[in-house]
Amino acid sequence: MPSQPLRPQYGRHLPFLGLILFLLAIGEYVRWNMDRFYVVLFFSRLFFQLALGVTIIAVVRNVVGIRTLGTFAPAIIALAFLQTGPFIGLLLLLNIVAVVVLARQVLAEERIQQAHRVAILVILVVIAIALLELLAEAYRFPEIGLTFLFPALITAWFAERFVERVDRLGWARPSLAFLGTVLMILLAWFVMSQEWLVVLVIQNPESWALLVVLNWVLGTRVQYRLIDRIRFRPVREAVPPNAPPGYLSINLRNRDFISRYNPSSIFPHVTKRRLKERLVPAGVPMPRTLLVVRGREDVKMLEQFLRNSSTFAMKPVASLGGEGILIVRGRTGETFDTNLGPMRIQDLLTHARRILDAEFGSGPVQVLIEELVGQHPALRRVAPNGLADVRVLSFLGYPVMAMVRLPTAESKGRSNLHSGGIGCGVDLRTGRITHAIWYGKPIASHPDTGAPLTGLEIPSWPEILDVACHAQDLSGLGYAGVDVVLDAVRGPLVLEVNKRPGLEIQNANRCGLVPRLRSIESLGAQGEVPDRIQTALRLEAAGWKGVAG
Repeated sequence: MPSQPLRPQYGRHLPFLGLILFLLAIGEYVRWNMDRFYVVLFFSRLFFQLALGVTIIAVVRNVVGIRTLGTFAPAIIALAFLQTGPFIGLLLLLNIVAVVVLARQVLAEERIQQAHRVAILVILVVIAIALLELLAEAYRFPEIGLTFLFPALITAWFAERFVERVDRLGWARPSLAFLGTVLMILLAWFVMSQEWLVVLVIQNPESWALLVVLNWVLGTRVQYRLIDRIRFRPVREAVPPNAPPGYLSINLRNRDFISRYNPSSIFPHVTKRRLKERLVPAGVPMPRTLLVVRGREDVKMLEQFLRNSSTFAMKPVASLGGEGILIVRGRTGETFDTNLGPMRIQDLLTHARRILDAEFGSGPVQVLIEELVGQHPALRRVAPNGLADVRVLSFLGYPVMAMVRLPTAESKGRSNLHSGGIGCGVDLRTGRITHAIWYGKPIASHPDTGAPLTGLEIPSWPEILDVACHAQDLSGLGYAGVDVVLDAVRGPLVLEVNKRPGLEIQNANRCGLVPRLRSIESLGAQGEVPDRIQTALRLEAAGWKGVAG
């Protein structure tokens, strides 16, 4: 983890420059021999169409910010549209997606392991395609007969991904991603179908290197996507006119902070279980581990545990956005009271199997059973339906921004904002809530209890900052979002250290992260963590306009 801001290293571009020179040399050779190669190149046009399709998708995703189900699957599906046309292509696509959606509902209660479930869905898609082929032959409808061009595996995969997201997140966000996917397919088809453009690329081999350079420029130089201006509007409105935007975008976060300060080599070690093995011996308090289910061979052990337990938390050792976390608050006989509603032992075992099948994110697929944290009395009125947590962004051991995340009845006890949780900006010096948002809109009180939010002081605030910054420093990550809960008995406990923390914390605080992060970069990791915390608090008092001594 670097302790000083990285300086430009122009030598690191030499391999890429060599690649471009090589492509230019190849292009020049092909140009001089175009009479020999043109027929082969023309019949290989599919590959050049694909290159154009993935480029336009990358441009729109990076410059505009449209979300899709999969990154380049739309380009593969768009190749089929070249033969069917957009109208018939969309009908065929929606037919295949409908088969997957309906079949997924039929299979929902069968508790089939994910790989076999996806295999069944692909088989059903193949059968649907075969039936359409028969209909095309019987009724002389050749356009439908082109269904075989659709990539069944890719289409079934992203349809399964869509339904799985609907199950976890509701219809709104997955539907937007599905619409974005359809838009990308049509856009890629339109670019691929421009005959003059494809011929231009074939006849001018130097354009091959140009496509690579274009993607490099946009991938390294675009800082803000168009959608960022909408997403971070509250932050933009809070800064003076003509001032720099100040908000941290996904592009800036990934390029300037994640890639620089969070080496990918340690990502496999940043899981709940491995972090606990590192942090707890160093004195960072965390919830106690009751059981680790490392594979399906341990499910019987989990079943025995469930028969004798009534309160605990079940979670994946690695997940995205808190997905897959199951809170068990108690039991009556064989029925457990959970954040997902009443469940029996078999339901809990099914949930554990879903975790083992990696349905809640990539990475290690193990189930972690932890003690259930008791809510601090001071937070019960603002978190009646689950456990509140504090997200502290820590950079090089300095706290730079924080928010309290409050669960709601709509979020089913989860504090994650995309699930319906409330994000509350917190003053780093005092621990008081200064501003709150719910689904991106400002609110003054909790929607379930009416309890006021602004001005609420979070107990044990200095201790929360201390354990969060120590957790980030010990994790090996230079930039992290540390989730801390306030237990009624043990006080602040670190739940998780996130290597790619989200950006909505800026809207919760109505303040951008960039000035804060740049101030810390100019300092580097100086002194011990308690000293860095005090430096950050002095910077907070000064409005992050200078470097405190």
